[in-house]
Parts: sequence; C-alpha cells; structure tokens
Amino acid sequence: MNLIEVASQFGSNDQCLAHLEALRWPDGVTCTECGSKRVSKITRHSASKNKRTKLYQCLLPECKAQFSATCGTLFGDSHLPLVKWFLAVALMVNAKKGLSAKQMQRDLHVSYKTAWYLSRRIRKAMEEGELAKFTGTVEVDETYVGGRYNERRKRGPWEKQGVMGFVERGGRVEAYPIPTPSTTVLVGEIKDRVSTDAELVVTDQYIGNKALDITHRHAVITHMREWVRDNVHTNTIENFWGLFKRGVTGSFHKVCAKHLPRYLAEFTNRFNRREEGGTFMMTMARLLGSVAMSYEQLITEN
Repeated sequence: MNLIEVASQFGSNDQCLAHLEALRWPDGVTCTECGSKRVSKITRHSASKNKRTKLYQCLLPECKAQFSATCGTLFGDSHLPLVKWFLAVALMVNAKKGLSAKQMQRDLHVSYKTAWYLSRRIRKAMEEGELAKFTGTVEVDETYVGGRYNERRKRGPWEKQGVMGFVERGGRVEAYPIPTPSTTVLVGEIKDRVSTDAELVVTDQYIGNKALDITHRHAVITHMREWVRDNVHTNTIENFWGLFKRGVTGSFHKVCAKHLPRYLAEFTNRFNRREEGGTFMMTMARLLGSVAMSYEQLITEN
C-alpha cells in the first residue's frame, strides 16, 4: 500500500483500531484474559487522542475484564496515536533506499527519540525469522559494511563488519553479519544455508574452495577476468549490495554493528516483496503480535 492509500483507509484512530481488531480476531472478538467469546462492546467519547473510543468487556462473572485490540501488544504500551504508527510503517516499507529517523521525525512531527525508537521496532517486525534452505541457482557473496579505506588511519577491510548474502534467482535474498569473512566461515555458512540438492551455487573466486565442490554443484566467476559467463555470475546479489549500501550512504550515513542485522532485515524484506506487495499488511500483523520492547532494552541489548 502506498502513502495515499494508507492515509485514505486509516485516516483516523478508529479506522486503525478496527483494522487491528480484524487482524487480531478474524473469527470474532475473544477475551484477552480468559478467551471467552461472550463479550460486550463499550463505546465512549474521549477528548484524548490516545484513549481508545471502543472497548470490550467479558461477560463471564468470574472474569469481567475490559480490553481493546491493542491490549497486551506493542501498541498498547505506546503513547503514539495509531494513525502515526500506520503512516510510519507505510513510509518505511515503501522507502526503497531506507528512511532515516531524522526524516521520519520531520514527516510525522514527532521527536527524534520517538522516531528512532519507532523505526527500530518496525525493523524488528520486518525480520523474517527461521527460513528454509536455498535451492535452485543460488548466488553467494560477501561484503563489508563500514567507512572507506583511510590511508592516515591505516584502516583496511579487516576493520569493517563482514556480511554474507545469498540470493536464489527468481526467489528470495538473505543477508546477515558474520564473525569473520574467512574461507572456513564462508564455506561453512554455504553448507548450512544452501541445500545439497541446489541446481548450482555461484560464488566469486574468494569463496571458491574445493571443499564446496564435494557437497554442491559449484561454479566460480573470477571478477579479475570476467563478470558473466553463460549462466555463471553474481550480478543479482551484487545488485542487492548496491541497493543496501546506497541506502546506508544516502539515508543513514553510518550503521553500527549492534543494529546492523535489523537494517539488513529491512532491506531483505523489501527486496523479497518488491513484486508481490503486501509488505504493509504483513508488517502490521507482525507488530500486533510483537511484545512490547522498552527503549532501555533496545539501547542496551547486545
């Protein structure tokens, strides 16, 4: 969904709340405490933009709990209006090269701390979780995330964070940080993430290792001599790296290693759904099912 569609369909907190209710209770409202379907709707008028105008009460005498669609969820602990939550998700899922917290601050008229906290929780919801192994024709490549080589500081690639990426042609991409870009680590990750039944594994000469030839049908493209040889190339994963690094350079300027996995999750999520759509609805559903994450927890986690 684009920003105009989101603003039209979810322009009020009541519209947003109704959508969250449909996501949370597709088969009808149930009590959040006891699970009973015997509930009564309470409608109230409120001058507060954050106070829910629609509540439910359990009719069981031993329960009588009052609740709304946001109770016990990430939205229930947020002081931000639901409209701004929906707009923030729309902005992020449609920003091909990423959206900085500073830009979100300007667009939503919130503080920088709120925008930063908001964007981190949305990225968390965009994480894919455990995925199946790759099959088909799989391109594998590694890259580094960090500043440019600086002769004065003598900073080389070994001081940057290594990242490994996989992409199945016509399918999904996956990328995550690795402890060290050594041949042993790279080959081990390939054996762990790529099925032995894969049609072909294409790597550059750096990952070209005879140990991989034993377990997979493996082809190497030597970039010092060529970029494409028939069906052998790594242009698809290189395209993803270019998109990610353009976002880091142009939107974020700097990404620390602690939060790098979530930035990668954001870009892989958008890349995997660039044709099919549905990213907005999926992200909202994941946010609804997420537990609250405090600001202190976010800045202190490893």
